[in-house]
Amino acid sequence: MDSPKEINSVFWDNKKKSWEYKMVAVDEYHGWTECQYCNKPMSHNIKSEGEFKVVYVKCGCTRTD
Repeated sequence: MDSPKEINSVFWDNKKKSWEYKMVAVDEYHGWTECQYCNKPMSHNIKSEGEFKVVYVKCGCTRTD
């Protein structure tokens, strides 16, 4: 898998009480953690804007109702 240049991260917005998305630029990519059910990426370990971060994404088994 090639290192991504940006990741569409998901986060909870307390004001809107809903899930929001934000594109995060990736300076360095350090792997991912997989979902125990679908074995797809659930979070990514990256360096962005000079600091190491864990960004979360919707995994493959996430359903939208």
